[in-house]
Amino acid sequence: MGRRVYGLETEYGLSARTRPPGASDWKRLTSDEAARALFAPMVNASATTGAFLSNGGRLYLDVGNHPEYATPECTSIDDLVVAERAGDELMVALAAQATDLEAQAGRDTEFRLFKNNVDSYGNTYGSHENYLVDRATDPDALTAWLVPFLVSRQAIAGAGRWHRGRFTVSQRCDALADVVSNQTTRSRPLINTRDEPHADPSRYRRLHVISGDSNLDESSAWLKYASTELVLRLAESGRPAPVSIDDPVAALRRWGRDPREASEIQARYAELSGEVAEGLEDASAAWRDASVVPEWAHKRRLIEAHRERHSLSDADPRLDALDLRWHALGTDPQGRPLGLARLLEARGELARLTDPVAVAAAREVAPGPGRARLRGCLIAAAKQHGRENTVDWASFVVHDLPASLRLDDPFVESDAEVDALVERMRAEPRRRTVGGFRPPQ
Repeated sequence: MGRRVYGLETEYGLSARTRPPGASDWKRLTSDEAARALFAPMVNASATTGAFLSNGGRLYLDVGNHPEYATPECTSIDDLVVAERAGDELMVALAAQATDLEAQAGRDTEFRLFKNNVDSYGNTYGSHENYLVDRATDPDALTAWLVPFLVSRQAIAGAGRWHRGRFTVSQRCDALADVVSNQTTRSRPLINTRDEPHADPSRYRRLHVISGDSNLDESSAWLKYASTELVLRLAESGRPAPVSIDDPVAALRRWGRDPREASEIQARYAELSGEVAEGLEDASAAWRDASVVPEWAHKRRLIEAHRERHSLSDADPRLDALDLRWHALGTDPQGRPLGLARLLEARGELARLTDPVAVAAAREVAPGPGRARLRGCLIAAAKQHGRENTVDWASFVVHDLPASLRLDDPFVESDAEVDALVERMRAEPRRRTVGGFRPPQ
């Protein structure tokens, strides 16, 4: 397959507290209350807690009261990293709007957003990667290549977790219970097989990887996506998979605590990647570079240094709190990052790969040409002209024309039907929808 579309769905951790007028004590909001308050600006604007945006992405409240952002479809790894960062900023912006709305109602309310994958009660939430693959690709070949790779990928891209005195290189290594499944909650697998390509189903299927951690370190995120792309190329080439694992779930848990064997498997995959690395030579080289420091190692070093400096025991709850602070989003009133990962990035101790100008633009417009940008044009036109519409990944309906069109090709960069519909939304009067009272002629 010469081209591929990438996407990411990120579920965020959320907590909130409020202080009524004149009160000195804060009250912690329930997850229901926090979610309702966070999405109140969206409900006020469009009477919904989920909407596609002009940048082609989707912002919504997911099951379990988790705020979620799905990036637009991206046709390059670099665009995906930009779109992911734009999603973080959009979520922080929503929290700022909600804070202002609460203040207008006389309430002092604080929202805290975390880009992590497990809360203090052990509840887990996901970071779901999407890769478009050719329908003709052998699913068994994909599984043979991907399972050992994904089980060991935590060694290069895990976000790490310090919890009650124990450290794992992955946030999710203890939460996954299956290898391949069509479930995402009751049975959390490495690979979800639900067949929803959001494209022409005769040509494509969507590989839905739900086993990864949410990364704050952009270098780890970039390598996570790029190495997965390289493994897909190897699987599609017809080469036999280099390794197999008898019990992937047991290995996932074991290597989460001791990643040395996982690193060896990653090194074997990385060496093979040079054979299919056209256009991703830098990724293949970085993958083979043993000196590259993954996000989990940065986090563990910071926590261990804090432990030594303050003579704390491994099980001291302050270290758990420090782990959580790594994942915080947003800034304080002085503009200083609340999260430790973002603070290290601001100091230059973690590399930032994305251009802030490009990220700001990606909050409004899809970062690269393709279907997402066309969808965004339709959404922007409907909003500008007050059109009643329904939008999905591969369809757009304007109810008050009425008119509809399909967008089954995720690679399309221009479409005369899209241009025509944008013009119709601008120029044509609204038509009466079916139903309602019609006066006699």
